This record gives sequence, structure tokens and C-alpha cells, in this order.
Amino acid sequence: MSLKVYYLASEIAPFSETYSLAQFSKRLCSIFQERDLDIRLIQPKYGYISERKFNLREVIRLREMPISFDGEEKIGSVKSAFIPNTKVQVYFMEDRQFFKPVTNLLYKARNGRMLKDNPERYAYFARVALENLKHLFWKPDIIICNDWQMSFVPALYELQYADKDFYQDIKTVFLLHSANSNVYFSKDSYDAIDLSGVSDNRLPDSSNGFNNLELALNFTHHVVTVFSPDGCLESDLKNEPDLASLLKSHAKAERLEVLDDTDEAWTKAADQLEKTLRNL
Repeated sequence: MSLKVYYLASEIAPFSETYSLAQFSKRLCSIFQERDLDIRLIQPKYGYISERKFNLREVIRLREMPISFDGEEKIGSVKSAFIPNTKVQVYFMEDRQFFKPVTNLLYKARNGRMLKDNPERYAYFARVALENLKHLFWKPDIIICNDWQMSFVPALYELQYADKDFYQDIKTVFLLHSANSNVYFSKDSYDAIDLSGVSDNRLPDSSNGFNNLELALNFTHHVVTVFSPDGCLESDLKNEPDLASLLKSHAKAERLEVLDDTDEAWTKAADQLEKTLRNL
């Protein structure tokens, strides 16, 4: 049987790209698809992404899904496309409140400041991504959660989905690509997806946020630190000693290196990550 992998990321090239995560998503998943892994990707449908250019199509069973979020019932919808020149399927989650007006800066306003509602935006995405599975009638063996944007997913899965018949026995793998102040999430975002009971990991120097990296590390089945050619994670860990110390203390962390943009380097990284996924 093919290994089934559900790949969650905030950006995937060429649809959206602000840092190394986007190219990582494209390159690794393309290799996995060529190896006959049953891999499906999902990212937000940011407002600037052209449906005509990338041939996004509606999926009937993924239209108007009821989503419980922040004490109310919302309606989630997902469209589908493929990474150009590949057979890698990508789902796009639509939402007018959180993602429709976003520019290609993704996490920032036009003035360069981080969007205050980033935690709520990606909390909602986490909820829709998990709910999406039962509407797909497709159960993965592994859920890959990429970086701070997906840091809610391991806890959300373990605490609210793992004991449900459809969702049982799925493993989560958390891939860390960066380690900066974006990992601190608001209390409102925890409340919105009913995780306020685990929001006791507040750091002393963060009066209005929780350390979501710690949350992800506590609940995921495996951690992979991704060191890419742009040196993003290595630089971040030097500037964030507390996060570096937290990561170092985590017994399940595995280092994955893609130190140059060659086919050989990407193949080697894919070999290592595939082995990890199959061992889980």
C-alpha cells in the first residue's frame, strides 16, 4: 500500500512564496509524488492567487463545509489544483475573513508590519484542514505540519480528533523551518479552537502570547528541523536562544539538511524524510 501523506503548509511555490518553505514544499512533494506516495497538499487560498492562471477547480464535496470556530458556525470551502508541470495535487482553503484580502506578503500588511490576526488566521486554517479529511473520504497515515503557521495542528489533532473513529492512528510530524517571534500566539486564537485548557505555557517575557513551538513539540509524534540554503533556521536559532534551548531539549528532534539547490541535495533530503515517515 502507498504511504498516505497530508502536507500542510502556509505557502507552496509557485502559488505563494516568501521564504524557503515554499520551495521546500514544491521540491520535496514533487519527489514524493514521483515515488508513488499518495501525497496531498493544502494551503490557504490567498486573495492574490489567480484561479484562472493555476486552473483552480471546485470540488463538490468540499464546498460549504460547516466549521466550528470561535464560538460560531462558519462555512469552509476548498478548491483543487496541481503544482504546474507535476501531478502533485494541492487543495486551497478559501475564507473571505482571514485570507481573501491578503497581499503576496502573506503575513504582513503593506506597511511591512506583521498582521495582528495571524494566530487566528492559522488557527482557523488548522481546523479546516483537519475537517477537510472526512469530506475527502481520505485518511492519511501521516500529517506533515510545516513551521509556526501549522503549530496548532499536532495539539488540535491529539486533543480533539485522535479518538474519533475516522481519525484514529494518524501520526503528526512537525517540520520547523524558522524560529522567531512569530511562534508566539494569542490567547484569542487558543480560545477560538477550544484549546484554552492547554494555554498554560506562557513565557515570562511574553505578556500577550503563548509559545506555540512548545505546544507543537509537546504533542507531535516527531520533529524535523529543516536547514535550507537560505540559512533561515540557523540564523533564527542564533537570535532566539530560548527557542534554541527548547528545541535542543526535545528528544524527538531530527536534523534535515538541504544545503544547496541541486537535484542531488533534494533527493538526499527526500530519502531521509521518506525513511522517517515510513518508520512512523
